[in-house]
Amino acid sequence: MRSARAAIRAGIVIGLCGALLVGCGSGDEPEGDRASGSKGTTGTKEPSGAEGTTGPSGGPSAGTSGDGPTGSAGSAGSEGGGKGGTASGEPGGTAAPDDTPAPDTTPTPDFVADPALVPKNRADALTLARAVITRPTEYGRGYGKGTPYESDPGDWNVLDTSCNWQREGLPRTVLASFTRRGQLPASGAKGLVRISSTVTVHRTTSQADWEMAETLEEALRCPDQRLGGSERVQQLMSLGSAFGQSANLTADDSLMERGEFIDESGGGAPTHYAWNQSRLGTVTVSVVVKGGKGHTPLELTTAQIQAMTSMVNRLKNALGGTQ
Repeated sequence: MRSARAAIRAGIVIGLCGALLVGCGSGDEPEGDRASGSKGTTGTKEPSGAEGTTGPSGGPSAGTSGDGPTGSAGSAGSEGGGKGGTASGEPGGTAAPDDTPAPDTTPTPDFVADPALVPKNRADALTLARAVITRPTEYGRGYGKGTPYESDPGDWNVLDTSCNWQREGLPRTVLASFTRRGQLPASGAKGLVRISSTVTVHRTTSQADWEMAETLEEALRCPDQRLGGSERVQQLMSLGSAFGQSANLTADDSLMERGEFIDESGGGAPTHYAWNQSRLGTVTVSVVVKGGKGHTPLELTTAQIQAMTSMVNRLKNALGGTQ
């Protein structure tokens, strides 16, 4: 299963490192069942023009290790314990390399959830999601509730084969998926900013991991996507980072997606679009921002980071564990 996951990453990561100014991630395909449907990213790009939720893909990458080349030991050197023997007794040769395996230097996550606090049913999953989800004021000054404000936790979004986002019921692999929307109203020369956060709780870590992998694949499969109504995104690129890669020191896995947002009812001029998503164990959290005219990528990214940071911190507190 490692090769399948690596293939997804390889097809997406090549050429994106420089474009997104970050390093390249890698990971393993998770075990267990895949979510049903084309894929539903946790309330992310929401259809019907209401708003799309977000969010930075796969599990931690496996470290490389291996034995040194095999071969017969060289003949002993001069008396006194010298190590200058030649390989296979041939004069002028070099000593055979040590067969000791190289140490695994792959960073490992510094947080492990308390199993007793990981949700096992839909009620507990929704309680966790509501406790973790972003409050509108956490996006920054001037942000308030979006419309509609909260999603049905029994549904999530699925990108169909025509690259259109549709709302569907949760697959059996997902316990809850909850989205809350915010917005920064238009003011003067600056347009409306739409932003939302999503918390999705899976039954197993491997199923949450697979959601991250599919999210990466979506930008490759559908670089242009219809969100619903007059809203769409285009020229999407995505990149994932396992823990310890590309400055990801907060989650088991993270991904980012960047592109352009277009509201055809507002003139159709492209604006900043970004989606970040992180995974801790069985839970993914994500934030998507659809920028308005006159807002810089820096200020929109700041709002996104504030929302992600608050959710990851609350999620760690809710799941207890060690760090």
